[in-house]
This record gives sequence, structure tokens and C-alpha cells, in this order.
Amino acid sequence: MLGIEGLKAWYGEAQVLRGLDLEVDQGQVVTLVGRNGAGEDHYSAA
Repeated sequence: MLGIEGLKAWYGEAQVLRGLDLEVDQGQVVTLVGRNGAGEDHYSAA
């Protein structure tokens, strides 16, 4: 299992994530979808 609690991330001085909680169990598939240039790669690197 992968677990994240209270994740916060900034892009420069702008806070882009605040208090993200996520649990992914073995065998689950999770995707992050957004418009082109919305920062999906940035979120996955946080």
C-alpha cells in the first residue's frame, strides 16, 4: 500500500496542494487528469 497524509506543495510562492490525503492499495491503478499544462507532472513529483 502507498499512503500519503497532509501533502503540501508549492510552485514558486503559490501553494498548489494543501492537505492532500491518498491511499492506494496493491493492484489499484490511479490516474491524475488535467488540461494540458495544468501541472500533473508537478503533482506527481511532489
